[in-house]
Amino acid sequence: MIVLKPEEMKKVDRAAIEAGFPDILLMETAGRGVAGLADRILKNAGKRVLVFAGKGNNGGDGLVAARFLDMWGYQVEIVLLAGEKGLKGSPLVNYRLCQLREIDILEFSEDGDNNLKLVKNAIMQADLIIDAMLGTGLKGDVRQPVATMIDLINQSQKKVLAVDIPSGIDGEKGRVLGKAIRADFTATMAYPKLGLVVYPGKEYTGQLEVVDLGVPEEYTARTGCNHFLLTGEEAGQLLPERPVTGHKGTFGKVGILGGSRGMAGAPALTGLAALKTGAGLVRVAVPRDIQATVAARSPELITIGLAGIDDLAEIDELQKQSDIMAAGPGLGRSEAVRTLVDWLLRECELPLVLDADGLNAIQDLQVLKERQSPLILTPHPGEMARLLQEDIATIQRERISFARDFATTYQLYLVLKGAATLIALPDGRVYINPTGNEGMATAGSGDVLTGVISGLLAQGSGVEEAAILGPYLHGLAGDLAKEELGSNSMIAGDIINYLPPAIRRITNTRTDPGRI
Repeated sequence: MIVLKPEEMKKVDRAAIEAGFPDILLMETAGRGVAGLADRILKNAGKRVLVFAGKGNNGGDGLVAARFLDMWGYQVEIVLLAGEKGLKGSPLVNYRLCQLREIDILEFSEDGDNNLKLVKNAIMQADLIIDAMLGTGLKGDVRQPVATMIDLINQSQKKVLAVDIPSGIDGEKGRVLGKAIRADFTATMAYPKLGLVVYPGKEYTGQLEVVDLGVPEEYTARTGCNHFLLTGEEAGQLLPERPVTGHKGTFGKVGILGGSRGMAGAPALTGLAALKTGAGLVRVAVPRDIQATVAARSPELITIGLAGIDDLAEIDELQKQSDIMAAGPGLGRSEAVRTLVDWLLRECELPLVLDADGLNAIQDLQVLKERQSPLILTPHPGEMARLLQEDIATIQRERISFARDFATTYQLYLVLKGAATLIALPDGRVYINPTGNEGMATAGSGDVLTGVISGLLAQGSGVEEAAILGPYLHGLAGDLAKEELGSNSMIAGDIINYLPPAIRRITNTRTDPGRI
């Protein structure tokens, strides 16, 4: 699914209007979509709706929603944060249509403090509040009287439906501009906006629903958009097929390099995750002194004991027996590990997934540019900061920019973990992963992700497809685990255990495309 910046959405609107789609028709479609979602939210749960409308197009969408809800039998009241003189164009038309339907309208302008008690009373009586105060065009911090309205709405603990974006959220960066509505639901127009799917904006968005405005996608393609969100239907299409005549060779062989004293669990988690994702055979090469410990984790894993982690002859043999290679989980930090990683980057001709200590062992980023075979890096923010010699806070402030620049500069696939995980592709496209939760912030979770991506590659997924689908599947397994176990007690092994129902969920979308 395409994700747009606010400026890109403006271009889509402009192109549609220039092509002949009237502005007032787009507003009518948007407002009716909001009203439809409000109707579903309120089924048998109240009839009183309070709409807060600003003076721009976002407010106009709210006025249309108010009109439809009034037509459908709801008790609707509007708080208009401007006088009639502050309205123009389509919002003004819809304001007058609301008047014709005799909907109660309270005009609350900047000098309208006398009406504050009326607003508070209306909030108390509402079953649902619709926030149509500020749209995606907000640049600076929220000003009065919207700031006061945001405080009142948030303090009320009423259900809130935001129109396009919660008021106060930066539509591009997801930042809170002073203060912002905490919505339970957001009905966004045509496409998700970038600020809705990255944090902290995602935390304020609630359940996100896209309202189809009926504008052909060709107008969107002209914007050069390069942000995307994977849906359940799309995930189902990316999952490798399982031919009924397949055998373990059909589903691929994974070679994993990892482990060190005290870190035997990491490569075992990676191997088990690759198997649960569908790989036909997994070999795990670890130092000899921990081989028995790794082997004891699962009889399905084939283990190889290395004399040293830089035993390059043995590792070259492992490469010859594999379809893809993964390295890093639990490797530790030593000169031998740096030797191994440098060899893999220069000599391994298979698709390579590099994680954890494998990333920390990269000594010269120039070797990434020289590599010809596919490479997926899966850093968390700390590892990304070390690679770029930046501080973590700087990386977190501009996650998308850093991820995109790194992937395009070094022509690789970068999975920047965190909330929400980003997948940056060599051509500059960035996918924002919609799955996952706070319970996955636990030791070993990243090792499982490496295994999931490796398992997909082994089965024949393209490198791009595996890099995009892997985090989605990993996060979905975590979400299913959270539903059953709660987030406090989740461990990495739980994510592995919930990979089968996660795979079944996205497989079902092939025949049930409405499911997300």
